[in-house]
Amino acid sequence: MENNQQSPKAYFRMLGIIHLGLVLGVFLFGIVVTFFIADFQHPDTKSELANLFIYLVPGLVMAGIIANNVMFKVKLNALKEISELNARIKGYSGPLIIRYMLLEFPALFALVAVFLTNTMTYLVYAGLMIVLLGIKRPTLKSAITELELDQQEIAFLENPDSVID
Repeated sequence: MENNQQSPKAYFRMLGIIHLGLVLGVFLFGIVVTFFIADFQHPDTKSELANLFIYLVPGLVMAGIIANNVMFKVKLNALKEISELNARIKGYSGPLIIRYMLLEFPALFALVAVFLTNTMTYLVYAGLMIVLLGIKRPTLKSAITELELDQQEIAFLENPDSVID
């Protein structure tokens, strides 16, 4: 059986790397679509697909933002009920990944809409979602705030010698 112990600093560094990978993946895909694939000189505004995207892209962006907030709070409230700090900290990654997925999917969808219709407007939606995704970076400070930790738990997490099981 493998012993998976790490310091809180290493744990949040790992979460930060996952977050950075997700943000950079969407950002780089956006750059590829914008500069190498899309032809903004000839936008498709008349096809049925283009007409569908006019409503679908903003709707998905709004749904992603709302679902992100609702699902994250629901999962976070369930975590707050757990009394053991290690279990709460280890469980914190689940709601974060759900949060990132709900912000990343609309961004990717908007970039696919740019690819298919050559319409620059959808880049704004993708950019908004990338910014929101970037703002939601996991840090020890945000975990302390979101999990509503007390002073003893904060001291444990800030101690460089402490270990999360």
